[in-house]
Amino acid sequence: MFRCRSLLFACLLVVFASAAPAKPKAPPARAYVETSYLVAPKTVGDFALIRSKYDPAAKLAGAGFHYALADQPALVIDVFVYPAGRLDPAKAIADGMVAFRADLAAAVSQGAYTQLRELGDEPFALNGDAAPSPQADNDADAAVLAAIAQSERVHGQKLRLDMHRTSTDMPLFSNGYLFYKQLYYFKVRVSAAQERIARDSFDALADQAARALVPAIHVANVGGCADATIHIDVNDTPEQSAVALVRQATTHMGFNCHGSVKDAGIDGQAGTAEVIEIAYTADDWKSR
Repeated sequence: MFRCRSLLFACLLVVFASAAPAKPKAPPARAYVETSYLVAPKTVGDFALIRSKYDPAAKLAGAGFHYALADQPALVIDVFVYPAGRLDPAKAIADGMVAFRADLAAAVSQGAYTQLRELGDEPFALNGDAAPSPQADNDADAAVLAAIAQSERVHGQKLRLDMHRTSTDMPLFSNGYLFYKQLYYFKVRVSAAQERIARDSFDALADQAARALVPAIHVANVGGCADATIHIDVNDTPEQSAVALVRQATTHMGFNCHGSVKDAGIDGQAGTAEVIEIAYTADDWKSR
């Protein structure tokens, strides 16, 4: 069980290091998230960042990143990154899809689109083709490895659509993808004029865009969210405690929270990525 014990030890170091007070007297509680840094690479494989959009007066709406795919000018690709909070991933996606559909309905009512049709929705895993977990030596190892894999996996939802753009009366293929990671929603919208591409080709390229861009774009958070609290049931067996510790520690590391900008590693990324800084007040974030 060497691999798992090594990982548990590393997780404990991370947890206790972040929880340990720097001074005997505890400082005032920090805002859960003081600042978020949205980092969008300028190139991701064949995808190139064309422009970004962020309005400080509407910071809770997050930011948008517009990408283009080489040799595919028909595709319109946008990734929207906006705050969600600390949520159960399944509930985050369920609630986010309700809001997604409400936004689409609002766009129709405002006259941006007509003839909106949902063609179906389905779960969409970013790392569905990830390498299998290492071979476990026993049931305890298997449980720990399964907990790690489950906590690291980013699930989302895919929504296939048809619509007409009112300004041009142009029929469009459009896919939407929603994910929850690093305390934020990541929403991908890919559209193309139906006259310029076949549906099967469009779907394949849209899936490719989501799987390439969402893992590449990340949010580094700075604030009190860097502090971790691990809950262990005193009645659990050692194996159950190990699974609980690993699951919670891995989930916390997935929030990508840091105690300082230096710890977040933001310096030096501006040359290869668009970095948008969003500063929050203590009242902006309530989740812990």
